[in-house]
Amino acid sequence: MTKALVKTLYTACAIVIALLAFIVLAQVVTRFFDYSMPGTEELSRLFIVWMTFLGTSLAVYERGHLAVSFFVKRANDKIRPYIYLAVNILLGLFFLVLTVYGFIFSYQSLDFTSSTLQLPMTVFYIVIPISGLLSLYFIIINAWRPQDESEAV
Repeated sequence: MTKALVKTLYTACAIVIALLAFIVLAQVVTRFFDYSMPGTEELSRLFIVWMTFLGTSLAVYERGHLAVSFFVKRANDKIRPYIYLAVNILLGLFFLVLTVYGFIFSYQSLDFTSSTLQLPMTVFYIVIPISGLLSLYFIIINAWRPQDESEAV
């Protein structure tokens, strides 16, 4: 299940990057003709937010966060597991708070819409708790996965 989830996240990130590049390119091209496509800035902002948070979850899975790598790799072999545990507990607490408040914030934004596209603002904010849940899941998975194991996705 984890490999399929990670592949899905990678695919979603690739799609979001491609759509973002297309939208920004279209916006630039149409400005040469003195036309501004409505909603492109808002849509590109939405894609950047989703890319950031989905990418954060993937970085947790890959153990790619700088703080984790920096502290764990510089410790001696005796205390390395304890530092790794402490970092994961702190990350878990952070993502738990992010998830809880992300759900609250998403729920509170149900009645609001974006200015140009008239999308519910929840579309922008729901990725926060989704990313938090995925990150928590990956932290738990990584606790039982050897630290030097590299899974090809």
